[in-house]
Amino acid sequence: MKTFNRTILLIIKAALLLFAGAVGVKCIIDPEYTKYGGLIAGLILPFFPEFIHLVFKAKMSFRIELIYYIFVFIALDMGICMDLYKTMPYFDKVVHLLSGVLSALVGHYMLVYFKANKTHKVFKAFFIMFCSISIGVLWEFFEFACDKFLGQSMQQLVSVGVDDTMYDLLMATIGSGIGGILLTVPNFVEYLESTSV
Repeated sequence: MKTFNRTILLIIKAALLLFAGAVGVKCIIDPEYTKYGGLIAGLILPFFPEFIHLVFKAKMSFRIELIYYIFVFIALDMGICMDLYKTMPYFDKVVHLLSGVLSALVGHYMLVYFKANKTHKVFKAFFIMFCSISIGVLWEFFEFACDKFLGQSMQQLVSVGVDDTMYDLLMATIGSGIGGILLTVPNFVEYLESTSV
């Protein structure tokens, strides 16, 4: 049964990569079809389960990996490459809702990896929620970068206010990274909290 399941997942992954290849060919042939963001994501996202395994030493179950690949097909191939985000009302909202649920798995795997999965349920819930939110923010950065550097319209910008918000989020994230690094430096926290001048 495990061999059969593994074969099914490999076939689905190959199909997703073939679809990404077809998007790449269409981008080359048809100058009007500029789905470069979909192409980049389509070549990277099928390998996310391997990333989870490599980084967190966690193996996704067959069911979770299958659901993930189906989500990638719906969100990426149908949404971006087939333009369902523009043509089907509320498709974008449903996909973002589902992405939040699936992204929460990363927080779960992080807790397991750091052996913190037995902590208080409220802490676990908040930790998982904030991991999921962070992934959503990173995806928005990816869309923003595609819009700015590849001439895409993944965010379907309707006002200049979105630019300002995205730059604010980017700077806050960079600042959070710097703060996170500084707070892991030995004696830095003690230095900040000391009362001596």
